[in-house]
Amino acid sequence: MNLKIENKMLTEATLAKFAPKKNGDGDGADFASMLKHAEVKQSESASQLEQYMKMTPAQRMAASIMKSMGITQAEFDAMSPEQQAAVTAKIAEIMKQQMDEQMAAKQAGKSSPAL
Repeated sequence: MNLKIENKMLTEATLAKFAPKKNGDGDGADFASMLKHAEVKQSESASQLEQYMKMTPAQRMAASIMKSMGITQAEFDAMSPEQQAAVTAKIAEIMKQQMDEQMAAKQAGKSSPAL
């Protein structure tokens, strides 16, 4: 079996695939705009990480529970004070349950004899 690869065609196809596109060329996305978009996304991600790192463990836990409930911070902020109080109470209840479960697991681990 003889395999022949057209090197010139392969090179041209590769270059065409990765060549930067200019505005007005089909999709309108050139390399500079893609790079700018990536820089903005990276900046947003870094900002989100910084905000997360500034949170206390309790705040992180509450944010995780709220996310599991399908509620964003913006949605929470838009709620009436009564709705916010209900969500906050539910979050506190779930946090208490999780902490009780963790304490029970630790106690069970301490009380079991070592082998």
